[in-house]
Amino acid sequence: MDDNGTDTHSTGVESPLLINFVDGVVDYRGHPVLRSKSGCWRSAYFIIGVEVAERFAYYGVSSNLITYLTGPLGQSTATAAENVNTWTGTARLLPLLGAFIADAFLGRYLMIIIASLLYVLALGFLALSTFIPSKL
Repeated sequence: MDDNGTDTHSTGVESPLLINFVDGVVDYRGHPVLRSKSGCWRSAYFIIGVEVAERFAYYGVSSNLITYLTGPLGQSTATAAENVNTWTGTARLLPLLGAFIADAFLGRYLMIIIASLLYVLALGFLALSTFIPSKL
């Protein structure tokens, strides 16, 4: 180590000790990722916020779904229960498809962003559907 705080022993190339690149990882621009600038609480706040909002939305929709299907849509109780079970099963299995797409094609961060945007878009359409009159 020289007077500037750089290490020259192992590789013969000067490299600052405080810069810690994550080996083999690049950001969306293709630049090496600095460990001090990624992850940690910055990512945790986003994930916690998305997860809390998603749980509120999921349980808010699921708690009113039977009433909505049997009331305004006029389905029988058995048909409504079947549709709710199908919706719940689909919601539970879609993360497996998302994991496959993330691992095989897009990467985890891009997949989280795309899935979050699709979820918000779907909830927006659900909210907008309340403005459409039931009898056209």
